[in-house]
Amino acid sequence: MLTQPATTQPAVEAPTQTRSPVSVVVPTRDRPELLDGCLATVTAALGADDELIVVDSAARDPAVRDVAERHCVTYVRCDVPGASIARNTGWRHARHDLVAYVDDDARVAPDWADAIAARFFEDPGLAFLTGRIDVPDDEQADRPVAVITDAQAQELDVRTRGALGQSANMAIRRSVLEQVGGFDEAMGPGSPRGAIAEDVDLYDRILCAGLRGRYDPSVQAWHRQWRDRRTLLRLDWHYGLGAGFRVAKLLRIDRRRAWTVARNVVWDWSLKGVVPALLQGYEYGAAYRLVRVAGAVVGLAVALTLPVRDGHYVDRRMTWAPAR
Repeated sequence: MLTQPATTQPAVEAPTQTRSPVSVVVPTRDRPELLDGCLATVTAALGADDELIVVDSAARDPAVRDVAERHCVTYVRCDVPGASIARNTGWRHARHDLVAYVDDDARVAPDWADAIAARFFEDPGLAFLTGRIDVPDDEQADRPVAVITDAQAQELDVRTRGALGQSANMAIRRSVLEQVGGFDEAMGPGSPRGAIAEDVDLYDRILCAGLRGRYDPSVQAWHRQWRDRRTLLRLDWHYGLGAGFRVAKLLRIDRRRAWTVARNVVWDWSLKGVVPALLQGYEYGAAYRLVRVAGAVVGLAVALTLPVRDGHYVDRRMTWAPAR
């Protein structure tokens, strides 16, 4: 009797779990060379189902569109300038629930998008995520801009003090953006009064709504340091204005957090470092801090005269109706 030889069935591999897709929004205005370098790193970090949206914030340089089209990304133009307008336009055009933001002068790690998706998959209740931002290895800066270098991950809630993260490297659920109305278009670069704190203002409103975020250094980016000292002084003035706007709004929605933020802005981030900077002979370091405090005082005085509706400022200088 002949017996059939036993046949071995090939092992069936379990299907690989695919991650949630990410929509990446890059706001930009008249900085095509910086944008080109940013898009090169972001496209290299994306998966097949991710999307990349470049939002042109009323750029006057046609090269901005040329760069976007060369990288084969979705291009959207806004006729009114403003970083917050551009970011809101971006998430409203996004196809996916996870919306990530990168500034045009930032660069991201090859595993950046994977790390973002992984953190949200691990924590379904996470509202927003901010990541580490370093100075590029080939650059130096005595006053680094938009840098967050904490080595330890941290949960962010309404009790958190200090830095919450930067919009140059962040991700947020679209449903949360819809809940809080997105970025406040009366704040941010290009806004009527130039109060730069639109990202932390967004985080404040999310945290005050009872939601939470997370800072995670595994979500890695680098921020180009291209500004000179004169430009930095002007930038710190606008950061100060933004801090004043931030505190003025918190005084209306969460007074306890307002005092926490005010102390952090005026003392920890500014006045605390004035004397050490002078003792080290770093006069510009002292000037940066004093300019921020002066800007915060002016920003607070101005912002207290502006009405707040649904967590957003209503500014008579705005020539457009902010989206809600």
